Amino acid sequence: MYSQVINYIKERIEISNAEIEESLKYTNFKKFAKGDFILRAGEYCRFIGFLNKGFIVTTFSDESGNEIASEFKHEGCFFTYTEGLASNNPSHKNFVAIEDCEALILNKEYLPVIFKENPKFETLFSQILAEELRIVLLNEQNRKTLSAEERYLALENIIPGALQRIPVKYIAGYLGMEAPSLSRLRRRLAGK
Repeated sequence: MYSQVINYIKERIEISNAEIEESLKYTNFKKFAKGDFILRAGEYCRFIGFLNKGFIVTTFSDESGNEIASEFKHEGCFFTYTEGLASNNPSHKNFVAIEDCEALILNKEYLPVIFKENPKFETLFSQILAEELRIVLLNEQNRKTLSAEERYLALENIIPGALQRIPVKYIAGYLGMEAPSLSRLRRRLAGK
């Protein structure tokens, strides 16, 4: 249950297993069924999660009320409503399990305790936030500079196997197109 998160942490900071295990006592193991809302728009995010198994999509509603996929989280990723982490703002996104998921959940109230017990985790947390910011900025840049086809192919390169695991409606929303247009794109790419 902890091997993925331990590997993730050890890849980013120099830390002993005992130090990691001491911090993991603040986490809870939680399962989410496919279709479950992990966080709804309007709710306050009071957690940071690490996804051991499954796939999560973050969505928001555009001005017409259409659900738009903005990001995908897969095994081995941390997830939280980053925008509301420092300030206590309600989420403008939904976090939805698109597969059955298993996650370690850390209540945000324990962050200061963990940082005080071991400052290495503050360094780790800064790295996680920097990675999240890099992903958000890259996604935004890609929306402006890459074609839908290039973004489609990039999604598979970034998350191998993603295109087989993510429902078409979320891929289409992520690419800014309708499902029939995505089907045409897939047929065209299959013919190459």
